[in-house]
Amino acid sequence: MESNNQTERKSLFSFDRWLLYTEIIAIIGFVVLAAFFTQRGGAEPKSPPLSQAETFITEADAYFDKQHLGRAVFFYWQALQAFETEKTEENRADRLHANLRIAEIYSQRSWLKDAKSRLDYAVHIQPNHEDVLLLSGKLLRDEGELKDATTQFLAVLEKNPHNAEAHYLLGVLYQGSRQYEAASRHYRAAIESDSEFAHVPSEKAPIGVLARLQLSRTYNKMFQSYRFLDRELTSEDIAEASRLETQSVLLLEEAVQQQPEMQEIVNDLIGLLYVRANALKREAATRPYADALEVYERIVELDPTEIQAWQEMGEIYAGFLGDKPKALEMYRKVYELEPHATFLAIIKSLEEEIAAENAPLE
Repeated sequence: MESNNQTERKSLFSFDRWLLYTEIIAIIGFVVLAAFFTQRGGAEPKSPPLSQAETFITEADAYFDKQHLGRAVFFYWQALQAFETEKTEENRADRLHANLRIAEIYSQRSWLKDAKSRLDYAVHIQPNHEDVLLLSGKLLRDEGELKDATTQFLAVLEKNPHNAEAHYLLGVLYQGSRQYEAASRHYRAAIESDSEFAHVPSEKAPIGVLARLQLSRTYNKMFQSYRFLDRELTSEDIAEASRLETQSVLLLEEAVQQQPEMQEIVNDLIGLLYVRANALKREAATRPYADALEVYERIVELDPTEIQAWQEMGEIYAGFLGDKPKALEMYRKVYELEPHATFLAIIKSLEEEIAAENAPLE
C-alpha cells in the first residue's frame, strides 16, 4: 500500500515537473517568435508599459498561490520587463517581490544555479530584507551549507523575531544535528508565530502545522532517549518522559484537526497511539484496559482499516472485560478487513459461546 502511494506521489511529481517544463518552454518559444517577427517588421522589441506592471504582479501572485508555477514565472518576468522602462523608489518593493518569487520558483524545482542568479538581483535591490535573507538561507541549506544557512535564518529573526518560517527552518536544522532542545525552542516559537495557520503556497501545510509535526517527532526522540539511559530512572525522569509522550500526541492531535487529509500526520499519530495503548495494557489493573480501548477507538477513527486495533479491542473485550458480544463485533470487523480462517474460527467460537449463555435453562 505504502509502495503504491510512493509510486503515485512520484508519478504526480514527475507529471507536475513535466507540465512546468512544458509551460516554460512554450512561454520561451512565444517570446522568441514574437521577437523574431517584430524584428522582421523593422521594429525594436518593446517592453510592456510600466502601467501594466502592477497587473502582471497581481496575475503572477494569483498563479503562484495556486502553484501554477510556469504561468507565475511568465507574469513575473513580464512585470520585470515593464519595470525596465523606469526603475523608481516607488516600484522598488514590487521589483524585489518579482525577483524573489522567480528565485523561489527556481528553488522549488531544484534549479539552484538559476535561483541564486535571480536572488542576486533581489540582493542588489535590498540586501538585508528578511525575505532575501530567508531565501538565501534556503538555498544555502539546499547546497548543504548548513552552518551558513543557520546564520541567515538567525539574521532573519534579528529583523523579525516572529518570522514563523525562519523559526521552523532553524528547528529542522537543529533537529537534524540532534540538538533537540534548540529544535524544540524554535518549533514552539514557530507555532506561536503562526497562530492563524497562514497559507504558504510553497509548503504542503501551514508552518504552524508543520512545526507541530516536527516538534512531536523531536519530543518523541527525547522520550525514546530515556529507554537507553545507563541508570535507573528517577521519579523526575518518569514524569518528564510521560510529559514528552503526552505532548507528542497532543501536538499531532492539534495538527490533524487543521490538516486531516495529511497522511504523514495521521500515520505518526497512529504510531504514537499504539505505543500508548500497549503501555496501558501492560498495567495490571482493570481500568487501563478501558483506557486502552479508548486509544484503539481513536486509532480506528483515524483509520478504519487498522486491523490490529480492531483485533486488540476484540482481545480486550473477550479476554479481560468478558464482553463477548462486543468482542464478536470487533472480530467481525477484523474478518471484513481480512477474511482469514483464524478470524472466522474465533467468530464461530464466540457465536457458540454467546448462544450457549443465552439458551434457556431446562
